Amino acid sequence: MTKFITLLILFFGLCAVNTFSQSQNLSFRDAKALCNRVSEIKEFPRGWGEKGVDPAWDALVDAGEAVVPCLIDKITDTTVMPDPRCPRFTDELKVGDTAYFILVNILKIGFVELLPIDVQEKYKSEGAYAYHEYVERKGKRKELQSKLREWYRKKQSA
Repeated sequence: MTKFITLLILFFGLCAVNTFSQSQNLSFRDAKALCNRVSEIKEFPRGWGEKGVDPAWDALVDAGEAVVPCLIDKITDTTVMPDPRCPRFTDELKVGDTAYFILVNILKIGFVELLPIDVQEKYKSEGAYAYHEYVERKGKRKELQSKLREWYRKKQSA
C-alpha cells in the first residue's frame, strides 16, 4: 500500500511539473493566439487564484509568463469589449485594460505599482476609477506599456 501511495504522489507530481513546463514553453504563435483571446473573456474570477469561471481567462493565466510580452503589446488596444468584472464598472472597458488585469495577476505585481504616484494616491480613495482616468488620457496607455516593458526586461535579467 505504501508503494502505491508513493507512486500515486510521484505520478501527480510529475503531471504538475509537466503541465507547468508546457505552459511556460508556448511557441510565439501559440502565445499570440492566446493573447487574441483577451476579448473573449466574459467574466473574471472572484478571487485571482480561482479557476473554472472563464476558459479564456484560465488559458491566459495558465500560460503564465509565456504570454506576458504579447499582453504588454495589448495594453494600447482600445477596442471596446464587455466589462468582465462583477459588478461591472463600465460599458466601455478596453481590451488593453483586460490585458493589464491579466498581467497584474500573472506577474503578481500591485495593481498600481507601475502607475505614477498621483494615480497611486487617487487609487486609495477612488479604486479602479483612478486607473481608468489615468489610461484614458492621451498617451498614457503607451506610457504604461513602456513602463511594463522596462520593468519586465529588468525582471528577466535579474
